[in-house]
Amino acid sequence: MATTFKVTVVHADPLYARQAAAAALADLDRIEGRLSRFVETSDISRINRLERGQETVVQLDTFECLAIALEVGRETGGAFDVAYGSVAPWSAGPRFELNAQTHSVRLLADGARLDLGGIGKGFALDRMAAILADWDLPAARLAASTSTILGIGSPLGEEGWPITFGPECDLRRARLRNRALSGSGTAVKGSHIIDPRTKRPVQGRFRAWAAAPAGALADALSTAFMVMTAAEIRGYSRRHAEVSAWWQDSPFEDATIDAADCRDVFLKQTGRGAP
Repeated sequence: MATTFKVTVVHADPLYARQAAAAALADLDRIEGRLSRFVETSDISRINRLERGQETVVQLDTFECLAIALEVGRETGGAFDVAYGSVAPWSAGPRFELNAQTHSVRLLADGARLDLGGIGKGFALDRMAAILADWDLPAARLAASTSTILGIGSPLGEEGWPITFGPECDLRRARLRNRALSGSGTAVKGSHIIDPRTKRPVQGRFRAWAAAPAGALADALSTAFMVMTAAEIRGYSRRHAEVSAWWQDSPFEDATIDAADCRDVFLKQTGRGAP
């Protein structure tokens, strides 16, 4: 997934904690083998070799990740689309459909090409968290580099896992408990984020962050918020009370985050209202 993953767990037995973390990281390799378009035998690579009307059965992980991607795509009006790299021009409808009974994927358009780069890291964190839950670890912090962070439970005596995010001139501090925060932007890789609706690099947005109950959702939304207008982001946040959004339109020192309809990460997750 072209990034560094880090696992921090809380447990009285250091050996047990290391074993649990190793199990979670081992599952990461399995997830990448199914979701990466760069792995020739992955589910995504097999899907990308299909023609319109053809279908293939995929693993449950792949199916569930694609289901989340389709839902986010619908809810954001196409601002998030794992098929953004397809050959044919963008259309209002999805380029593939899922069959829940057979766990299969069927292509609906010619030249459809899927890329889970905007959701895969967050989905992997969710799966790793599930492994740690099987090990009965109540508190953990999972990170895909600095782009997506998932906080499970809380360190002893804390209300959540402390994080900082935002413009360097106006850093925000929050705590994650059973919640994820993801950020996307153009500061590191330049204009690499494509608006699926126009097929053009993002314009007028420097960075965006999304907080949500799961890593996959936060990961996908931070990408979508990079191309959505301020009005679209506010509308989404109103419809989805479990999601918080922040964005930065300028790279300059006087940049601010437009948070008119957003609440603090920790306050929103605990239902204590807006700051």
